[in-house]
Amino acid sequence: MLPTNKRKIVFVIPELIKGGAERVITHLANHLNPEIFDATLLLIFKGNHTYLSQVHSHVKVVQLEIPPHKKYYFLPTLKGILGLKPDIVFSGLSGTNVWLSPFIPFFPSIKWIARETNTVSVHVQHKKMLFLYRNFYKNYQALIAQCMDMKVDLAEHCNIPAQKIKVINNPLDTRFIDARLMENTPTELKDGKINLVACGRLTHQKGFDLLIQAFAALNNNENLHLTIIGGDESEDYTAHLRALAAQHQVTGKISFAGYQANSYTWFKKADIFVLSSRYEGFPNVLLEALYCGTPVLANNCKGGITDIVENGKNGQVFSFEKNDFEAKLEQMLETEWDTATISKQAKERFRLEQIIAQYEHLILNL
Repeated sequence: MLPTNKRKIVFVIPELIKGGAERVITHLANHLNPEIFDATLLLIFKGNHTYLSQVHSHVKVVQLEIPPHKKYYFLPTLKGILGLKPDIVFSGLSGTNVWLSPFIPFFPSIKWIARETNTVSVHVQHKKMLFLYRNFYKNYQALIAQCMDMKVDLAEHCNIPAQKIKVINNPLDTRFIDARLMENTPTELKDGKINLVACGRLTHQKGFDLLIQAFAALNNNENLHLTIIGGDESEDYTAHLRALAAQHQVTGKISFAGYQANSYTWFKKADIFVLSSRYEGFPNVLLEALYCGTPVLANNCKGGITDIVENGKNGQVFSFEKNDFEAKLEQMLETEWDTATISKQAKERFRLEQIIAQYEHLILNL
């Protein structure tokens, strides 16, 4: 029998597959103090949960096996949550968060926490979703914003009292990354070229179309090669990106590497990591690239970019709107980067243990 003072926390997430939110939830479930918390991962959808191998043995895993395209999946999800009799529910992905929010007042004995994963004012366009955000999201006892940009956005656009929104940056699991780097996974980066690497889901949000156009417009890209790592979220969109590269006659200078189970070796061997997103939450991939010692070139979108990138120290911030991609890239190419210092500073600023301590303090003081 569990000690009476042990608090049962259920982490709810649709799937445990590739993605920044899934990594963060896995870290939390694994590393919250098991002497204080009894952690359960509740996976909503049926599927190939590729991160299950990373879940520690003391964490219980419950799979609801709901078909991924089922309408109104939140009702069986709510039933699954209540069946576990939790003290705390931690919902880890925006869509699930918002659909659960209207039901929170009916279960006052449970503490409800949500971690927002995107900048709502930019990301959410559906009227029904916006209605839920603006009228029910404040039902959570605490909402986690990953950066100050997100906190301001939630307060202004979702009618949420600022005191309910806590800013906690994403964590870096350096031991996990170190282990993956030891695998020395082969890459397909181009020998004899300056290699730029970008990584993310192949979606409109990630701005790879903007990046391809900016790369093609460089006055001199003969010595450069751009590699885009990312899973095929949409065959049509992937085809669009490839067609865009062909249209701008840079097909031979851009590679699409697809989803890579171990992208860290690619980051470490790259000369520059590029983040081209139109908006973000707080991009894990940027932290990971920095920990790999790679300087970053990041579009100044909403999502805490300037909280992470320090111009001239670990990279440069550019703006597609200001059309200064080429100028900032040239500055990077002219800089001699101290990769060891870049890695050390990322570890110190976003250390997993320090982020976990912030979560524990929040949960225990609700």
